[in-house]
Amino acid sequence: MKLFPYLARMLPNFYCLPSDNASVIREKSVHAYVTSLTTKRVLLMSAVLQEQPQQQILFVDDERAILSSLRRLFRSSGYKVHIANSGAEGIAILEQHAIDLVVSDMRMPEMDGAAFLSAVAEQWPSTVRMLLTGFAEVSSAIEAINQGKISRYLTKPWDDSDIVISVEQALKNKQLLEEKERLEQLTIKQNVELLELNESLEEKVALRTQEIETARKEIEQSHEALQAGYAATIETFSWMIQSRNGLSSRASVANDAKALGEIMGLRPDTCESLYNAALLCDVGKLSLSDDSVTMPYTKLDVAAQREYQQHPINAEAVLLSLEPLSDAAEIIRHHCERMDGTGFPDRMAGADVPPPSRILAVAKAYVDLQERRIVDEHMTAAEAQKYLQSESGKRYDKNVVDQFIAWLSNPARKETDLAERKVTLDTLEAGHRLSRDFFDPNGVLVIASNKLITQSLLMKLRRLSTTFPEPLPVYIKGDS
Repeated sequence: MKLFPYLARMLPNFYCLPSDNASVIREKSVHAYVTSLTTKRVLLMSAVLQEQPQQQILFVDDERAILSSLRRLFRSSGYKVHIANSGAEGIAILEQHAIDLVVSDMRMPEMDGAAFLSAVAEQWPSTVRMLLTGFAEVSSAIEAINQGKISRYLTKPWDDSDIVISVEQALKNKQLLEEKERLEQLTIKQNVELLELNESLEEKVALRTQEIETARKEIEQSHEALQAGYAATIETFSWMIQSRNGLSSRASVANDAKALGEIMGLRPDTCESLYNAALLCDVGKLSLSDDSVTMPYTKLDVAAQREYQQHPINAEAVLLSLEPLSDAAEIIRHHCERMDGTGFPDRMAGADVPPPSRILAVAKAYVDLQERRIVDEHMTAAEAQKYLQSESGKRYDKNVVDQFIAWLSNPARKETDLAERKVTLDTLEAGHRLSRDFFDPNGVLVIASNKLITQSLLMKLRRLSTTFPEPLPVYIKGDS
């Protein structure tokens, strides 16, 4: 039954029929035209048809009698017929077989026809969908049309010829659409090949040049993506560092270190590595104990200091495998060396310490001194500068310190100092706002930073201070 419509579609492709024969096909029945063919051509086309995959139909209904009737009806149709007693069973069959058309009952337990066909439309959009419904259910078919996007619905009881013709027509349309898409793709491919064959040598050279340019742009984009990936890695590491108790952002250190590197004539790529090194200089501290991270270095015992001295090596180990950060890793390894050779981890001295590491040491110490990381005292910006100068030639490179202090007063520098003043509890006044956390002599937090001092809070603090063995400094914001 299916042979003749399919031959009518396929014959013009195989035999390139002249226009008068095509007209005959349109005017005569397909059966009459096929019988006029020679036996040889019919055999040839039959062989072609045998190569086509067998189309598959799925009937879904909760009544076995209906399924049996449909299976008998399509037994000699040439289609492969599947049956399912429920929507869930139908889904399972669809997952295992390439179903071309689904005919589903509307009223079924658990999953009705609308829900089932909607699932088919979503997961197998190329499968043709039909609804089988009783006369009383016609109004509910609207839901199936909207959700399941069915091609048509059939009513119960059905007319055998009507349902057979409907299925054959739907499958034929599906084949035509698939063949149309195949021919369109083939036409596009052949047109491209024809254009390539007809192009002149000059056009081919131009095309090749364009391909090379495209490849170059792709390489540039890949490089940019790679750089962006490493930038994201640096950002992630920086976030991890800041999230650790006792550590904070090194953005100001990175800006100062990079600017100082440029002033001192380092190459642009070295300045970039110096910037990255400043951002990540504390990554090796993530594996240290809490005391080694939060307490000033001078207050750590010998064992804790030895642990602390491992952090540059830890950082290098973490970053060395990332090729773009290998230079930054080396800078970090040596930024704790001293000019007098008593630093760590390699006891390097003087000119043996790499210049970028010397720069990082000064820029980092300037902030660490203000945040009580080196000595057991919070220093102001001015006090930190004096400390750097006092350690010039011993701990820090004198030239780097001089250049750095000059840079601090440069109008081009963004203000990164802690805008604060150091006072005592006796001179603290209501209206002042703390710029740092205030701890008692035992390290217990008394008042958090950014707290506004009220008169009642001031009186409580002064009463509490009478229990302290010595006066403690209080850091307030400079504009308070």
